[in-house]
Amino acid sequence: MAPAKLRLLLGIGLMWLIGCGSKGPEESKNLNQIKDLKTKQYAIAGRELYMLHCANCHQKDGTGLGLLIPPLKNADYMLENPERTARIIRHGIKGEIVVNGERYNQPMPGNPSLKPIELAQLMTYIFTNWGDGEIRYSVEEVNQFLAP
Repeated sequence: MAPAKLRLLLGIGLMWLIGCGSKGPEESKNLNQIKDLKTKQYAIAGRELYMLHCANCHQKDGTGLGLLIPPLKNADYMLENPERTARIIRHGIKGEIVVNGERYNQPMPGNPSLKPIELAQLMTYIFTNWGDGEIRYSVEEVNQFLAP
């Protein structure tokens, strides 16, 4: 293969890799605006957990999947009850729910292997990125949310 063609292919490949790693302008803006260092650390760790456990269904930008999977971004159902949100992440949910006026009835599997620190990080990311502002959940709060 000619060196010029090889350089072009490598350049395209590098641009593709950089593009795939981007988090999107809105998400980056929100995470970059977090003032409290510990909250920022939790949110960054939570973003990685979100991408691993949640983004496939709820999408990278938190908008959900049509009328099949509810959004997390600005979701009244989530925002009105953080305790319930923690329990849903841990244990999953079955049955109909209403999010932002839309009905959803798709079961969501739980993530029982997530440790309380991981749930705190994940919730910090979700609520800070798509909620009502900068908020950090502690391990103690998560343990209270999950207590019977």
